[in-house]
Amino acid sequence: MRYYLSAFLFAFLILFAFAGNAEGNYACEDDLIEVMFVQDATVRLRFGALVDLSENGALDGIKEVLELTTSYQWERISTVSEEEIDEMESRGEQLTGRDIYNLNNIYVLRFQGDIDVWELAEILQELDGIISAMPVPLPQPPPQPPDFQGMQGYLKAASFTPTGIDAIYAWTQTGGDGTGVTVCDLEYSWNYNHNDLTKALGSQINTYVQDPFSNNNHGTAVLGEMVSDLNGWGTTGICYGAGLKTCGTYYGNPTPWWNVSGAIIVAISHLSAGDVILLEQQWEYVSGSYDYVPIEWWGAYSPNAQGYNVVYAAIQNAVANGIHVVEAGGNAVNGGGVNMDLMAWFGDSGAMIVGAGGAYTSGDLKRLYYSNHGSRFTSHGWGEDVVTTGYGTLYSSMGVNYYYTATFGGTSSASPMVAGAAACCVGYWVANGNPVNTLTPMMLRTTLANTGTLQIFPPSGSIGTRPNLMSAFAYLYSVGIGTAEESSGSVAMSVFPNPASEYLTIELFRSSDMISLHDLVIYDITGRQVASLGISDIMAGESVFWDCRDMSGIKVPGGLYTAAGVYDSGSVTVPFIILNR
Repeated sequence: MRYYLSAFLFAFLILFAFAGNAEGNYACEDDLIEVMFVQDATVRLRFGALVDLSENGALDGIKEVLELTTSYQWERISTVSEEEIDEMESRGEQLTGRDIYNLNNIYVLRFQGDIDVWELAEILQELDGIISAMPVPLPQPPPQPPDFQGMQGYLKAASFTPTGIDAIYAWTQTGGDGTGVTVCDLEYSWNYNHNDLTKALGSQINTYVQDPFSNNNHGTAVLGEMVSDLNGWGTTGICYGAGLKTCGTYYGNPTPWWNVSGAIIVAISHLSAGDVILLEQQWEYVSGSYDYVPIEWWGAYSPNAQGYNVVYAAIQNAVANGIHVVEAGGNAVNGGGVNMDLMAWFGDSGAMIVGAGGAYTSGDLKRLYYSNHGSRFTSHGWGEDVVTTGYGTLYSSMGVNYYYTATFGGTSSASPMVAGAAACCVGYWVANGNPVNTLTPMMLRTTLANTGTLQIFPPSGSIGTRPNLMSAFAYLYSVGIGTAEESSGSVAMSVFPNPASEYLTIELFRSSDMISLHDLVIYDITGRQVASLGISDIMAGESVFWDCRDMSGIKVPGGLYTAAGVYDSGSVTVPFIILNR
């Protein structure tokens, strides 16, 4: 028998020398083989060695094969005791009346040596006492849904149609993914186990929380817009680098109640200056109408004015602590969108109030007919066609933890879009060396409003601009890192207005008439020269007008630019912004 096996092994190895490894093998461990012995064997591990208690020859040839290795050891396939596995077999045979395989006959071979794992497995497979010998597969990732990022049009550039918020650009900038910032969603209906929202599990910061609607979709969709994972499948959040907290607004012990102001207080206690609170709540102003206004109108009923109330006071406190509050502006479906300029506001709480604009279906950048509107609405986001986590109307085949939708909408979808943009701005601001508390809630609200993409009329009713992160970053760069006026000691220069739209004026000041100014050059964000305004223009009163056109006479696109005044011994530069027009 030994002579026969040696000849067999020699022939087998010669075969492999010419054939090589079989193509198409699965990814596997290179030193582990799973071995299944024949059913009538009683193979057991005793003192590190295999024995066949049945004496049926199941181990014949094993020793000779393993001489191909340098060293090896056998391991049981499971930590369950031999006795319990024997009982499994016996019980299964009694219940089915069939012969059941005894799982004690399965082992793992761990080996070392020059022989390939597939070759060794093939040789073992040829032995009469072995049913199966196969390399141990590497762990495989769980099934994954398709990559829906391409369907998230709101992540794209402001130059796309429908108009995006330039989140993909923001991610290329340090801190532009919201890193270092925490967003806190105040509402309910979250699925903390959604596999594309790994930050959700453990994010809840208050206790005794209930979902009054026994649902787990709305909050899940909101979180997906902001912080769904950048993992190559599913959706990607606008500020995926940000931290996450969730704070339920329906909570209390022993009996929960709708406690929005209490939730805001909890959120403030867990957040710091620069973090973002998202108020995904609304207030029904006319009882039974299903027409809603911002939650800061808490307690006010038609036709009463907004009074000073607990929610308003809590928002004020958050803003006073440097926390950016983003508030849904409300959907008034039956009323066709309320003109809130006709209502009596108590004052400005400091929150960003968000309206809902169209995308694919209702007209890009147009106010949706049911979105409330007015001068207090500073920003708007997509209120329709939003692809995000939850609901399962886009994808549901892998179960609730992989649900996706393409129809999330209203100010519910618009508000997390603005909150995500706010977090990206704060992350960018801090990453570029600016103290977090210098980007105040009012400054950020004004920045997003002034650098965003204008809405399209009609229909009438202001919902604010749609965030444009490229323009917002350019402005923040100009006021945080560069300034609107720079000096080299010999030459000073200022640019205004900044941001600019159709034109700008550049003023140059020389400390001495002996200094010669040679050129004034405009560069884009990549360092490419787009315009040279010439010596003669500079010398004419040392003030230059530029119509924002390049050397071909074409209007330059919105973004960050730099003006450089060149003189005898150096240059002076000023960054500035041109808004998308």
